[in-house]
Amino acid sequence: MQFNRDIRPILSAACFRCHGADKNAREANLRLDQPADSGPNVDEDRAITTGKPDESKLFFRITSEDHSERMPPPDEVRQLSDPEIKLLRRWIEEGARYEPHWAFIAPKPLSLPEVDRTSWPINAVDHFVLKRLEQHGLRPSQEADKTTLIRRLYLDLLGIVPRPKEVDEFTADKRPDSFERLVDRLLASPHFGERFARHWMDLARYGDSNGYSGDGSRPWAYRWRDWLIDAINTDLPFDRFTIEQLAGDLLEDRTIQQQIATGFHRNTLTNSEGGSDKEEYRVRQVVDRTNTTASVWLGLTVGCCECHDHKYDPLTQREYYGLFAFFNNAEEADIAAAAAGHPKSAKAQAIVERTERIETHVHVRGNFLDHGEQVQPHTFAALPPLQPRRADILPDRLDLARWLVHPDNPLTSRVATNRHWHWLFGKGIVQTTEDLGTQGSRPTHPQLLDWLAAEFIRHGWSRKQTIRLIVTSATYRQSSRIRLDLLEIDPDNELLARQNRFRVEGEVVRDVLLSSSGLLQTDIGGPSVRPPLPDGAIKGTRFKWPASKPPDSYRRSLYIFTQRTMLYPMMGTFDGADPNVSCSRRSRSNTPLHALVLMNESVVLDSSRALVHRLFGERKLESDRRRLAYAMRLVVGRQPTVAELNELASLYDEQLRLCRDSPTAAAQIAALDGESTAIPTVEFAAWVMVARTLFNLDETITRE
Repeated sequence: MQFNRDIRPILSAACFRCHGADKNAREANLRLDQPADSGPNVDEDRAITTGKPDESKLFFRITSEDHSERMPPPDEVRQLSDPEIKLLRRWIEEGARYEPHWAFIAPKPLSLPEVDRTSWPINAVDHFVLKRLEQHGLRPSQEADKTTLIRRLYLDLLGIVPRPKEVDEFTADKRPDSFERLVDRLLASPHFGERFARHWMDLARYGDSNGYSGDGSRPWAYRWRDWLIDAINTDLPFDRFTIEQLAGDLLEDRTIQQQIATGFHRNTLTNSEGGSDKEEYRVRQVVDRTNTTASVWLGLTVGCCECHDHKYDPLTQREYYGLFAFFNNAEEADIAAAAAGHPKSAKAQAIVERTERIETHVHVRGNFLDHGEQVQPHTFAALPPLQPRRADILPDRLDLARWLVHPDNPLTSRVATNRHWHWLFGKGIVQTTEDLGTQGSRPTHPQLLDWLAAEFIRHGWSRKQTIRLIVTSATYRQSSRIRLDLLEIDPDNELLARQNRFRVEGEVVRDVLLSSSGLLQTDIGGPSVRPPLPDGAIKGTRFKWPASKPPDSYRRSLYIFTQRTMLYPMMGTFDGADPNVSCSRRSRSNTPLHALVLMNESVVLDSSRALVHRLFGERKLESDRRRLAYAMRLVVGRQPTVAELNELASLYDEQLRLCRDSPTAAAQIAALDGESTAIPTVEFAAWVMVARTLFNLDETITRE
C-alpha cells in the first residue's frame, strides 16, 4: 500500500476540494491532504484513528447509509466506488501513513532494474520499461523496419520527411550503429532547432501581434524566435536557456542576444486601445508571466492561487504573490538590436528591471485594486528554499531563474524530461505535462522519469543528449503495430509494449506536403510570412493580410505570421496551439475537416502540381507505373504494394477519363499552375488529382 499511488488519487478526486489545502474552502475544519488529522485516538475530533477503520470518523462517513452523514454528499457527482472504499479501509488498517506528493520529493539515485530478457535493452531506458512489461507478463514489440524508423525520426526530430535517396542510403547501411549515426546527423541539422523551437513556442504563447480587439502587429517579435532556434541548435544547456529567458537582462556583461532571450516574457498580450486601464492590463501581464513560469518550469497550475489558496496542491495565495513579485518589477523595453542580416534600425522585444520597485500586495479575491498583505519576492514553501545571491537586497528574477534550475529543485528537470518524452512518444510519462501536481496524472514509469531527470542534470542539462538517449533506445525503435494481446491488458499503451502512432501537428502536416513535393523553402530564421488565406477568412474584419509570394509563401510553418485573434485556418483545423495562453500539449482531433483541407487547401493544390512536375522531371521514370510508385515514396516514404500500385493506376485511369470528359474542369486545374509544362492539360490534371489523393492518405499525416 502506497499513499501516493493508491490513496492520494482517491482523496484528491473526491475529498480535497472541501478538505484540502485551501483554508477558505475547507469545511468542518478538516484537512485530509496532510497527516495533521490522523494519529492516535486522543481527540474525539480526529478523522482517522490509525489501525482502526471502524473507529475512524472518515471511514464512518464514507460508508454511512444516512444521506445526511454520507461523504461525499449524495448530490456530488464524484462518489467513491466500492474498490476505493476498500482501499481506504486497508490504508487505515495499515497505519494511514502519508507521503509528500511524489513530484515534491527530490529524485534519488537509482540503479538499473534487473530484467529477465537481457538481450533486448539497448540502453538504460529499456531496463525500466522492460521491468514493468515483465511484471505484467508482456513482451516488447519487434523493432520497426528501417523505412519506418527513418521517417519516424525525421518527423520527430526535423518535422519533415526524408528524401528517397536518404531512405535508400539508410536502408542499405548495414553497419550496426547506422541508426545512431542517423540520429547524430539529424541532431546536427539546423532544422532540428526549428522543430523543437515550435514546441517551445507553444509553451511561450508566441505571437506576432498584440492580442485583444486591436491586435496590432509586433514587427520585431521574430527576433526572439531566431534566438530560440539558435539556442536549440547550439544545445544551449537548459539551465542557461532558462536563466537567459527569465533574467538575461540581469546578467553581468550581458550580450544583446541574452537580452533578446527575455523576449520569452514579452509574448504576453498587450492592450494599447484608447481608454483601457494601463495598470489593469499591466497586472494582467504580470499574472500571465507568473502563471506561465510556474506551468513551463514547475509543471504546476497556480492560476487559482490568484484568488485563493490552491484547493489541491500545497500552494498558498500569499506564496503566489511572492512569485508574482519577481515579475512585478519588470517592464517592457524595445532594445536596439542590429545584427547581420537585419537593418540598422532593427529592434528586439525585451524586459528590464525597473529602477523604482513597485510594492507587491496580495490581491484580495484576485482584485488588483483591493490590496491585502504586502509581500516580498519568495517561492513556494513546499519546494526547497530560494538562496539569493546577495543577502542585503531583495531577490530578483535572476535568483528565481537559478532557483528553478538548482539541482535540489525536484520539479524542473522532471518537467523538462517529461516534455521531451511527450514530444517523442506522443504522450508523456506523466500524461498531464502541464500539471505534475496532485490533480495531474500519475507517472506510468516513475523510476524512469526520475532516472532521466537525474541524467539530464548530470549531462549538463543537455537537450540533445537527453533526446539522443531516448530515441536510440529499443523502446523508441519498437513497431507501432497494434497487438491483440495488448488491447485488453493495456489498450492505451501505458506500459510501452509498442510505439505510439499519432497524427502529426498542423505545422508538420503542411511541411510534409511542401517537403515531399519539393516546394519547401528551407532558409532558417527571419521575419514571419503570410501564406495566402482561404477566400473570406478575413472578410468583415479589420485585419490586412498582404499575402507573401513564392518562395516565401512556402517557408516552414513555424514562420507563418501568428495573429492572436485569428489562428491561421489550416493550423486551427489541425488543433494548433492557442497563442494567447501557454500550451503544454495539444489536442488531437479527427474530423472530416481534415480531409477537406487536405483536398482543397491552396498549399495542397500547389504541392500537388509541384509533385507532378517532380515526377515528370525524373528521367528514370519512364512509365506511369514507375511515376506512381515514386509518388508514393515521396509522400509516404515507402514503396507501394502491388495491390496499392494497381489501385493508384486505376485511380489515374479514372481521373484521366473524367478529365477528358470534362476538359473545362481539367483546364481549370491546369490554369492554376504557374509553370510551363509539356504535359497535356488533361493528363496534368489527372496526375494532380492522384497527387491530391496521396496527400489525403491517413498515412501521409501520421507518424508511425
